[in-house]
Amino acid sequence: MVKLETLLALERAEIVAKYEQGHQSGSPADPDPWDDSDLSCYKVTYRWEQPGLSTQGLSIHGLSTHKARQRAQDIRRATKWVKMLRNWSKYWGSRKMRRRVYKGIPPQVRGQAWSLLLDLEKVKVENQGKYQRMKEQARLYSRDIKYIDMDVSRTFQNNIMFQERYGIKQQALFNVLTAYSVYNTEVGYCHGMNQIVAILLMFLNEEDAFWALAQLMDNKRHAMHVGTLLGASQASSFWSSRNFRDCRPIMIRFWRGLFPS
Repeated sequence: MVKLETLLALERAEIVAKYEQGHQSGSPADPDPWDDSDLSCYKVTYRWEQPGLSTQGLSIHGLSTHKARQRAQDIRRATKWVKMLRNWSKYWGSRKMRRRVYKGIPPQVRGQAWSLLLDLEKVKVENQGKYQRMKEQARLYSRDIKYIDMDVSRTFQNNIMFQERYGIKQQALFNVLTAYSVYNTEVGYCHGMNQIVAILLMFLNEEDAFWALAQLMDNKRHAMHVGTLLGASQASSFWSSRNFRDCRPIMIRFWRGLFPS
């Protein structure tokens, strides 16, 4: 009789091979529709597809009065953020920085802001090569690969970034989640992490998204782990539910600044 471990290893290898092969022309693009999260604010990619320290492309020409006012406000806010990000050491920890985070970070600078707020460059320097090692270990040993694969196929199905089965963004999402499942064995993979990481991947590259997840989950400053073995979906609900009253106000506002509605 074939041992269970052998069967699991074969299943794991089969799933990994599909992601390594990537999207194939003619393959089904749409997973089962019954489990789509359908978060409307992330149904399509943002109009600024390549976020950067620039307000280029923000024009009010040809817009209605209301939309023109909104766009003008977007330009003002983005310009302020560009200035602040270029002088980060001056603004870090200041009341002005906190106030702007609470208001919400403009999409076109969101990746750079998250990177600085989560101190990603420092973390990457301290852990050079570790993400690649975690990816390789996950392909051999992660017990969560089957569940991760199922959730990847259901993640933001209406967002152009994640529509292709085994496409570039689904590959990145799979890589980050499987790597984290062996990086933090206490937590492993929890249903709901896929949505958090997918949002991170809209603005960060693959390795940065991994370390952003690690910082959010493991760093005491952010405490998404909430001190217990809450799943990521439970943690997400925790931050957005009536339990807000039990949280530190600064964490509530920081969370809303990361993922503004």
